[in-house]
Amino acid sequence: MAFELHIGRPLAAELLRLLQDEIGGALGELAGTPDEAAIHAARRHIKKARATLRLLDGDVHARALARCENELRAAGRALAPSRDAAVLLRTIDTLSRARPPKATASALQAMRQAWQTPGTPQLDAGDLMTARLALQESAATLTGPAAGACDFDTLARGFATTYRAGRRALKRALRNPDAERLHALRRQLKHHIYQLRLLQPLWPGPLGALHAQADRAADLLGLHHDCAVLRERLASSTLPPTDRMRVDTLAAKRQDSLAPEALDICRRLYAERSASYKRRLKAYWRCATRGQ
Repeated sequence: MAFELHIGRPLAAELLRLLQDEIGGALGELAGTPDEAAIHAARRHIKKARATLRLLDGDVHARALARCENELRAAGRALAPSRDAAVLLRTIDTLSRARPPKATASALQAMRQAWQTPGTPQLDAGDLMTARLALQESAATLTGPAAGACDFDTLARGFATTYRAGRRALKRALRNPDAERLHALRRQLKHHIYQLRLLQPLWPGPLGALHAQADRAADLLGLHHDCAVLRERLASSTLPPTDRMRVDTLAAKRQDSLAPEALDICRRLYAERSASYKRRLKAYWRCATRGQ
């Protein structure tokens, strides 16, 4: 089923359905021997579940929710190394398609040959087991009254808390737009994106447009982070120092081309104060549920 609230259904049951669907979806993707696409899909399911949990910030069942959040975070961490290995190769290919100078292109090809592994990148068996167990534990946590008897006020508060964290991350990134702060902004933005998608039925047009813009900014920041990971790995590369410098310069230029547009979108996404946004969402909810 779609990752969005079904207006008119009991809210607590809807949130529990969404959480169970995403956790179950992640476990399904990790069945057997997952390939790169399955690992990516599992990570996306985990991020959706975590964004949903953040809407319940301040709920009376905070301990159960915190346990579930910790387990989901552990599952995501276990899956991260295989994702980074695949992303490094794609980043090299992206930089190569920019038609860099011949010497730089040769250095990129040498890097690719050094980091390319035969076949499809596989997830370490220990990490796979860790992720599965963490997801199973999070699912077990949700068998209790984890979502509580929440109302939309709870969700609006959780949304405002997530949004406020994004505003803070944006302010830090604008002061010093380095790779670490931009990545921190992207992490907060991903929670915001999934919450917008979940709440989109309240007013599909405007909230859908915001979701699309937020998704665009997150994509740009993700590409920026991919270049940062590549530059970090250069330090341990066997490439000659001159070739490392060529690749690093190219990756840095790519980052410089990505950050301005991402930050410009984020300025607009986070222009409103969280209290005002919360009131607006509550008004949308009242309109959407009128007569139900």
